[in-house]
Amino acid sequence: MKRHLPLLISVLLCTISLLSVMLLIYSIQEENNYKNPENLTSVQFIGTYQASPSDLPRDLTSETYINGAEVPSLILTGHFDHEIQDNEQLLFRLNNVRFKIYINGREYFSYGEKGTYPSFVKSPGNIWIGVMFPHITLQDEIKIELSSIYHNNLSISYNNFYHQIYKGDSGALFQFLLKNNFTKIFLGFFVVLFGMMLLGALMLLKILKTPISPAPFYLAFFTIVSGIWVLIDFNLISLIIPYGLFTNILDVICLSLAPLLLVLYMLNFVTGNARYFLFAVAYSLLGFLLFFILTQGCGILDGYELLTPLCILLGISSIVAFFCLLHEIRHNSNKTTKFILQSCCLCFLGAGDVVNYFLQIIPFNIWFITGFLLFMITQFIFVVRYLNKSINNAYLTRQLESELAQSRIAIALSQIQPHFLYNSLTAIKQLCAIDPIRAEKAVGDFASFLRGNLDSLSSSAPIPFEKELNHIKNYLSLEQLRFGRRLRIVYDIHANGFLIPSLTVQPLVENSVRYGVTKKINGGTVTISTKETENAFIVTISDDGIGFDPYKKQDDGRTHIGIENVRKRLYSQGGSHLSITSIPKEGTTAVITIYKGATEK
Repeated sequence: MKRHLPLLISVLLCTISLLSVMLLIYSIQEENNYKNPENLTSVQFIGTYQASPSDLPRDLTSETYINGAEVPSLILTGHFDHEIQDNEQLLFRLNNVRFKIYINGREYFSYGEKGTYPSFVKSPGNIWIGVMFPHITLQDEIKIELSSIYHNNLSISYNNFYHQIYKGDSGALFQFLLKNNFTKIFLGFFVVLFGMMLLGALMLLKILKTPISPAPFYLAFFTIVSGIWVLIDFNLISLIIPYGLFTNILDVICLSLAPLLLVLYMLNFVTGNARYFLFAVAYSLLGFLLFFILTQGCGILDGYELLTPLCILLGISSIVAFFCLLHEIRHNSNKTTKFILQSCCLCFLGAGDVVNYFLQIIPFNIWFITGFLLFMITQFIFVVRYLNKSINNAYLTRQLESELAQSRIAIALSQIQPHFLYNSLTAIKQLCAIDPIRAEKAVGDFASFLRGNLDSLSSSAPIPFEKELNHIKNYLSLEQLRFGRRLRIVYDIHANGFLIPSLTVQPLVENSVRYGVTKKINGGTVTISTKETENAFIVTISDDGIGFDPYKKQDDGRTHIGIENVRKRLYSQGGSHLSITSIPKEGTTAVITIYKGATEK
């Protein structure tokens, strides 16, 4: 399955891309042909406007443009060009402004007054509202008072109000706006879908234990966050989510988080001193995001008030990151890295939105959408190639691991001493003639000993001490066939309810037999004892053999390697350890300390 996954992902993404292009062409054609639905009527306000009651009224026409960033308040006086029936709804677009409407001198409705929304925000948001009116004739005088909540409000905030008044149903308005903005909404959904698919594929590879670098995850999250930001179209979103303060906050979070994720993505490919500058950019963006969350949550500053410093920060960050990319592209010889970094440069078309925020010439995020779509096309190629390479590498790794496991088995089997096998089988052969019952038991001990060695290869997990002790008894039973009364065994077991790495005690017992007691003419005794202390279990293997000088280098390299392997296995289990003391001509003592916090049952 894993080997076919890149092909499946490629086919799926290509299918989605093809359908997306077809739907995009269709949506553009529909936008050009679509007209207002029958149950939605555009209403014009006819009359005058003035910035304050003391100003002279001026005629309000279809060509009138009032800069909302320069005029803190606005008064409209006049009438609607359509008669409003009783209980008929008018829909108004409020772009972070407070709103009051008077009918024939009497206040009828207000929106956005302090205390009507949570205290940690200063504006109810950038939303559509619907107001049910009584019967209004063309002769009724209408006065509308608007006041901008933010000093840095969009210049088109007032124009959005008096040029977008509709009579009818909010569902019809949603349908109308969706048709008019379908291209942008569709692109937003496509980007989010692409990001979710990429994230899902990466999670699947993680579940399959395929090694993956962090870069594709940053790309997936960047794609999802950017798609959400594109979807937050204030012309439409409040008709779906009627909580303007939530969409305002989400808009600022996405606008702050997307460039941070892009920088983190680029850091996976940038080397040298350029990384320090990109880290500075990343920490700056992260600091702003945390500052926004803190000040917004405490009601100190509003997200919209921070848009100007955020745009300045994004502008500076874009310049720094762009030159870091140019430096890396110039000095990096890796073609794949160059391709990725060159495609990242496309995202810096979004810097045009920073300029447009202050000039407000075209829709705010048009530059970002253009650069982002070009970026996604190039990243599509990279992602498919990366996933294909990762899965193939994982497949090769599994093959190598399998071959390595087979090698480990061969090595482990080769470490079972040939002379021990020969001596054991010879002793069993002799017993078959003189004592068949003992021979039968010896065969069982021999089979159990071999199985114990092979079982240790199948798992690295610790085993119960009782199992290790049985393995030792099988080994010693076979050795006693050879050495008879020269090999005496004493078991002094006071604790056995603990776990121990497999094949840690048996090699020490084998050393005591081979290099200790059996080197003496009269043999000796091997004692195996256990005890429990407050913090650990102690396993002691002692013998009264010939001993050795611990300060003198031993000639038998295999014994040294075996002891070092025991030390490593013990240390891997919570820092447990082995200590060995020996006195020439008196004997050797090996002490294993198993800490309770590491392998206790």
